[in-house]
Amino acid sequence: MELKETDIQGRIIEKARELFFFFGVKSITMDDIAKHLSISKKTLYSCYKDKAEIVNLIMGDLLQAHVAEILKTKETAANAVEEVLTQSRVLYQIFKEVKPNVFFEIEKYFPEIAGQFADHRGTCVLESISQNLERGIAEGLYRNNLDIPFVARLRLNALMSAFDEKAFEMEMPTLHILNKLTSFYLHAICSAEGKNFIVEQ
Repeated sequence: MELKETDIQGRIIEKARELFFFFGVKSITMDDIAKHLSISKKTLYSCYKDKAEIVNLIMGDLLQAHVAEILKTKETAANAVEEVLTQSRVLYQIFKEVKPNVFFEIEKYFPEIAGQFADHRGTCVLESISQNLERGIAEGLYRNNLDIPFVARLRLNALMSAFDEKAFEMEMPTLHILNKLTSFYLHAICSAEGKNFIVEQ
């Protein structure tokens, strides 16, 4: 039975995601994608004009998934501390399959996509962190003398460093780094009540 174009496109994206996340976006070519799918290059190019389009779609899906989870966590978390803990786990789940060098290669070889990541960090993520700080202060779980813009930027940079293989010169899984950074962050900003909540988790 002949596959529909949408089915072929879905298979291409799925396989390309697997290859890009494991080997990096630079080394994988359109030829590689076609070979791994056992399809012709003509079929591949009839669906997508070039590798950049495929990379753009895949990374765009990642960002959309992250935005959706940020909004969901805001709605469902019982308080600001739970929101931070949940979003930290969600961040790892979304990006865990992406090797750290992928982000470096995107910065270097795909400036348009890198710009989308920068916009995402500078708007959605930073805004979410700032709103969480305001929420935590209002709930009495965070210290009321926090410099919100500074602390939010500090948290953003820490999150980015967790996925930067050069940031920590030690053999440590990304999840372990992320958990340590989150624990350090919460203990720095929480009030006594907030720290009691952390202990209960």
